[in-house]
Amino acid sequence: MAVPKRKTTPSKRNMRRSHHRAGTQLFAEDKKSGELRRPHHIDLSTGMYRGKQILVKKPKKEEIAETAAPSNAEEAAKTIEAPASK
Repeated sequence: MAVPKRKTTPSKRNMRRSHHRAGTQLFAEDKKSGELRRPHHIDLSTGMYRGKQILVKKPKKEEIAETAAPSNAEEAAKTIEAPASK
């Protein structure tokens, strides 16, 4: 088995690693939404990839509360009333 004769100096080690840095991120503009996204990745704002719907957005908790909440006081009173006992 080959064994180095001397310890590699920090200078030589760092020169060898000079090309190991992370590259710059590339972004492409989405044709429909106009937002930036990574090439070959899902557009997170719309959930689309190559013209197909991949992700379906879940409604936020606030939106669920708004749709579930009654719109006026009469409907609220109806939902609070207990069912008639036998």
